[in-house]
Amino acid sequence: MISGLDRFDLLILAALQVDTRQSLAEIAAQVGLSPSPTWRRIKAMEDAGVIEGQVAIVNPRALGLLAVAYVCVWLNDHSEPSHARFTAFVQADPRIVDCATVTGEGDYMLKVMSKDPEDLDTFLMHRLMATGLVRSTTIQVVLRSVKRTTVLPLSYEG
Repeated sequence: MISGLDRFDLLILAALQVDTRQSLAEIAAQVGLSPSPTWRRIKAMEDAGVIEGQVAIVNPRALGLLAVAYVCVWLNDHSEPSHARFTAFVQADPRIVDCATVTGEGDYMLKVMSKDPEDLDTFLMHRLMATGLVRSTTIQVVLRSVKRTTVLPLSYEG
């Protein structure tokens, strides 16, 4: 069991992760509670930061975002100001949809979405490398997405 969450909380989270457009009554019926306690549990999980928000999942292809790449970034130096400037750059650029500090090769791993390979190249050369913060990169262009989900695992099979 995930700390602080009981079976009903996990069932509610599972239902919300599949479709937040469901009515409270529909979610309550799925989890075996009435709407009032279901609403209280959702509100408590929002207040506790378990539920951070609710969003629409948009098809990237429908927006013309046809090129996806994972970019491993090595910074020139590892000073606090460099990391702060790089973080600010990442936060400001909408083409970067995910960024993580990583172990092993590189300092950061970016997931970048762009309209085509030329747009990706423009981002890399005229935005990322132009920051003056990046020593080098390796780029892996996605040929086909096999799995894309926002659903987090709520239970684990050992």
